[in-house]
Amino acid sequence: MNLFAKYIFKQIFGPFILFLITMTGIAWLTQSLRFIELIIIKGLPINLFLFLTILIIPKLLTTITPFLAYLACLITYIRLNAESELIAMKTAGISNFKIIIPTILFGILLGFLTIFIENFVSPYAFSKFKNLQSNIRDNYISILFQEKVFSSPVSNLTVFIKDKDKIGNFEGILIHDARDKNKIISVVAESGKIQQTDSGAKFTLLNGNRQETSNNNISMLYFEKYNLNINKNTKEIYTRFKEPSERNFKELFNPRDGINELYKREFLAEAHKRLITPLIILIMTLLGAITSLLGNFERKTSVKKIFYSVICAILVQMYIISAPQLIISYKNIIPFIYLPVFIILTLILFLTLINNEKLRLNIFFKLGVKN
Repeated sequence: MNLFAKYIFKQIFGPFILFLITMTGIAWLTQSLRFIELIIIKGLPINLFLFLTILIIPKLLTTITPFLAYLACLITYIRLNAESELIAMKTAGISNFKIIIPTILFGILLGFLTIFIENFVSPYAFSKFKNLQSNIRDNYISILFQEKVFSSPVSNLTVFIKDKDKIGNFEGILIHDARDKNKIISVVAESGKIQQTDSGAKFTLLNGNRQETSNNNISMLYFEKYNLNINKNTKEIYTRFKEPSERNFKELFNPRDGINELYKREFLAEAHKRLITPLIILIMTLLGAITSLLGNFERKTSVKKIFYSVICAILVQMYIISAPQLIISYKNIIPFIYLPVFIILTLILFLTLINNEKLRLNIFFKLGVKN
């Protein structure tokens, strides 16, 4: 990379890091608000809260990187144009393609980094995140219950607690258990608490009654002490189906036998989304760069050019969001998912490399981009 290319690369890198830190912080704060209640109201330890929210950062990074790369390149080349640095380079005989070489290198570098994060860092972090959620549910499940509020720690299990002390003892307990489709269990107890066992968390209830409804038959049991498992069975504790975001490429392309067809499509959609993201990043960086390069020289990049550029960037970003849904709905569409990406990339390079300035200007005049 020659001197001017290094200079442009540094000019792009600076704003990108600034945008990345700012937007990651905002996105992290937004996501953290979903869990802040666990600290303020339910007493979750602060270290677990921080660890839980930090684990979502890699997934956030891969989501916002394409548009941040576009903004960094757009602003950098607009500034270079406003300070007449681009016209100085063109006057020195440097072609448009050589001017965007730093952008291409920047896009390729980000693409490889994104592939690495999405295949190794993000699946590992997101898997840890889901495991920690399960751990909080199992080991800190008592903090999930609020006084005089109906809570559902697991699906189809509803719990009402009248009163709760600081060490986790409950009073006035009502439990509605509909996890077994063949019977419905309702339990009322004067007091109780949650205990951890080898088979998972369970309620230990004192002085109450248990009512079971099955096939229109009702049975009643009065007890002094009664145990109720919170997990329906021990398999729920030790086996958890990994979501597509938790898997690497090998697991996505070669899932084990017996997986539902819908899940296989979801795995393919996630895998191809990861493969297409580096190409999208390259397109976004080039879109930002060519906004100020194409057309006649003007000291200030026109609002219309910027408007068209932003609209194109938004459409590309929407495409990468919608592409996985298309793959899930239509499996045979996978080869055609890449086609628009290569067409757009080819068109951008064509407009940059074309030597006939008059032809290039005519194309932009027909698009309504006047100088």
